[in-house]
Amino acid sequence: MADPYFLQSLALSGFRAYLQPKTFDFSKKRCLAIFAPNGSGKSSVIDALEFMFSKDGTLERLGQRAINNQAGPLALAHNLAEEAKIASTVTIDVVSGKNAANGSRSATGAKRPIPAVATTVNACFAVPPIIRGHTLRTFVEIHTPEQRYADVANWLQLGPLVEVQKNIRSLRAQVKAAAEDEAALQRVDTQLAKETAQAVKTWDEAAVLSHANTSVLAPLDPALMMAALAAGDPAYLELEARAKAEDNKIGLAGLRQIRNAAAALRAETKDAESGEIIVSGAIPTFETAVATLLVAESKEAEERGKAASTVFQALWKAAEPLFAEGVAAPDICPVCATPVADTAAGSAGAIREHLAKHLEELADYAAAKKTLDGAKTAATRAHTQLLAALPGLTGLLGDGEAALKADLIDYQAGIAGWPQTVLPSSADVVAAIIKLLATLDQAIADIESKQGDHTYIKAKAKIDRLLELQADRNLALRTRDELGKLSNALTAQATIISAEIRKKVQSLLDKLQTPMNDIYKLIQGAGAKPIRLELPAEDDTNQQRLNLLIDFAKNRTGVQPGGYLSDSQIHSVALALRMAAIKQFNAGAPIIALDDIVTSYDADHRRTIAGLIATMFGDCQILITTHDERFFNYLKDQLEAKAWHFTRIIGLDPAYGPRFADHKVSDEMIEARWVAGQSAANEMRQAEEEWLLGICRDFGVSVRIRPLERAYSYERSELASALAGLLKDAKLAPALVPGVNNRFLDSLVKGEIENFGSHFQDGPYGDGSIGDEKARWEEFKIFRSQFACKKCSRTKFQRPFTLKKPVCAHDGCEAQFEFAAAPAGMA
Repeated sequence: MADPYFLQSLALSGFRAYLQPKTFDFSKKRCLAIFAPNGSGKSSVIDALEFMFSKDGTLERLGQRAINNQAGPLALAHNLAEEAKIASTVTIDVVSGKNAANGSRSATGAKRPIPAVATTVNACFAVPPIIRGHTLRTFVEIHTPEQRYADVANWLQLGPLVEVQKNIRSLRAQVKAAAEDEAALQRVDTQLAKETAQAVKTWDEAAVLSHANTSVLAPLDPALMMAALAAGDPAYLELEARAKAEDNKIGLAGLRQIRNAAAALRAETKDAESGEIIVSGAIPTFETAVATLLVAESKEAEERGKAASTVFQALWKAAEPLFAEGVAAPDICPVCATPVADTAAGSAGAIREHLAKHLEELADYAAAKKTLDGAKTAATRAHTQLLAALPGLTGLLGDGEAALKADLIDYQAGIAGWPQTVLPSSADVVAAIIKLLATLDQAIADIESKQGDHTYIKAKAKIDRLLELQADRNLALRTRDELGKLSNALTAQATIISAEIRKKVQSLLDKLQTPMNDIYKLIQGAGAKPIRLELPAEDDTNQQRLNLLIDFAKNRTGVQPGGYLSDSQIHSVALALRMAAIKQFNAGAPIIALDDIVTSYDADHRRTIAGLIATMFGDCQILITTHDERFFNYLKDQLEAKAWHFTRIIGLDPAYGPRFADHKVSDEMIEARWVAGQSAANEMRQAEEEWLLGICRDFGVSVRIRPLERAYSYERSELASALAGLLKDAKLAPALVPGVNNRFLDSLVKGEIENFGSHFQDGPYGDGSIGDEKARWEEFKIFRSQFACKKCSRTKFQRPFTLKKPVCAHDGCEAQFEFAAAPAGMA
């Protein structure tokens, strides 16, 4: 079996509440517990894990985009990360046996791809490893039995079987619905009612046959009767023969086709409103276009004669603005340099009139030419349409219209030669067409009055439609029967498959149920009623449900926990189920993240949960965040220090991120500020305060009890004064720091140099100096270096109540504290 995966480190940078980089190291202590008040950034650690292992690169509560109450992926990055030029990322290092891997995921950008190592570890999470207190009860109270079944099936790695169940159930439902569907038969009945003019509304073989004989065949031939509604019936075969013979004769359709062809050449219609006779057709259209063309040609020739001197048109156009009204006319002709007074016109006014006259003649000619061009186009189009329409009638005429046919052929030959030949007369052809139309109209009217709708062709079409409906109905009946057989077969197969899957799921549920109840009883006490994970009965067709049941009382057996248990009990059911499932099915990566899970519990239950983690989950890697200090203290009390790192968030710095109690400003951080050309006064103040707080805690100094609203907040001056008092009482005096003519602790109380760089100064030259800061920091390091064990050089001390002086905190040393000499060369 492969070694499980564990986290080696988790680093956040510009992510959620963490602006500056923060790394949690799990290489020495596998588990982590963080205490912090609400709103201090503790949950961002759990958010980082969720984000790292998220397939879509976001948090569930943030969503994929900002909508409704969700903020979208934009909220992943710290709001000052871009301004501070800090990359928003989450980085993890994992180890499996001796194999280590790491990966980083960006919290900005559209894609935010998941690193390979996260994909590998995520595949080991059959059950989501993150348990949040505010969503814990969802599984018990909100999820439907179907949702619970899907969740647990995934935990049990039975997702494929669940899909098989879903598909079989869906297919069975579809087939059953199709087998019971009467829509096809209803469509047949609807069409039957239309075909029989509502005489037969629902299919009945005898009624349909009776309607066909009496309403369709009897009006044509009372002796023609069908014995059965079938294409092989002798009466239907006789009907088919008579319809074919009728179709071979010229009928209404043929007559109407000839009439339409003749009317396309020449027809007369009467306007309904005015009563005027309107002539239409290709022949009159063409003759009208030719007449219009002749008029246009004559007009164009006439205007062309008037504007014979069109060669001078451009010259006239250019001269017109020179001699326009109100413009100073030139004294000399711009073309021939002749004085205007010596020209034939004799004056500028006469030239202006001459220009106007000829330009007007040119405009009339242009209009006539445009009209002629349009007339030519119209005549050509009408000529083409007439040549196309003439063969249509010629081809339809029989021997009885041989004279008209010959006239049409001659007329077409004459028309084809236009415009090179003279346009032939159409009088004889038009007269013959008018006579033909009259004859055709009379013949059509006679046939319609005699036959009406009762023709053998129409009768056969109606019988054929009834036969089609019969075939559609028979097909629908056969399909329904086959679907019924298929539905029964699917039901039998689904029953067998579901029964086997049910056995598998129930056996795994039984495997999960015992550890779940063990955890539940540890939290709620030995008298807690066990919870059952039950599937529906075997004869239930829907097996994809999981019921959480409890025997609350003798008269309340098999009830839902949400309706009978208390708030903490419901919380415990959900917590027990999730933790048992994680332990049981996440063996490949036994990592559990608990975010504020004890909200609903009293003190006793919180202590029990701490004990539960210690006794049942020692082989897991657990990350806990809580705002409950009592629960945090219980964890510290019951969990092994060698496996657990306990830390507190003491504040949220908007320009930095969460400040941890064990977070110290290092010398490297201060020097990095100076290298960047920036003041490190704030960092110096914080480093001095952190050192003072640590040494005062180790030395067990006495401080004045603070006001209630600032019970745990001590100023640097208070700590320095308290330390000075302890040293004085213990007759311990540190060596003087070179360059400082008073006790350095008094200098720490004031912090003059640090204040210049970190506080606003009224004076115009009150800004801090980096050179002063460097000198001050060297002095502090000299002073700090004296607080080391002279025997073992360690810097951790303790002072039991029975001792006046501190001693080294190392078990193998415990030497009484004495000031060490400052290392040479530090001054």
